[in-house]
Amino acid sequence: MERTLTVLWRHSGDQHEPSFFCTDTRRSFFALLEELIPVFRDEGIILAFKEETVSPDIGRRVNTVDLNGISLSLLLSRAAEGEEYCHASKCMPVRDLFHQVPGPGGIVCGEAPEILFRKAILLSLEGEMDGE
Repeated sequence: MERTLTVLWRHSGDQHEPSFFCTDTRRSFFALLEELIPVFRDEGIILAFKEETVSPDIGRRVNTVDLNGISLSLLLSRAAEGEEYCHASKCMPVRDLFHQVPGPGGIVCGEAPEILFRKAILLSLEGEMDGE
């Protein structure tokens, strides 16, 4: 398991934090990371945060997050796949657990239950999605 969680946030420069939210707790992704810092410390995981401002010359606003070089959106989509393992009618999960929605000023925001964000973090630490 990777011992460093490197968070890279690319944005247009006029944003204060990534527009990723937990649908059930309404926590922002940064608030969730902040809550997990003591757990990371206990497990010997170093949290490294990097920020990259993208030039507005590209003509659209940008809001992306990578965890250990893997897109958070991809990680969330992969984490959501595991929620659909039971096909019995009584336990059919809610579809589209992770979805992207238009946000303020035209940026794309991501929303998912908090458990999927936590699973996405674990997937990035496991490093099993390299090259995707």
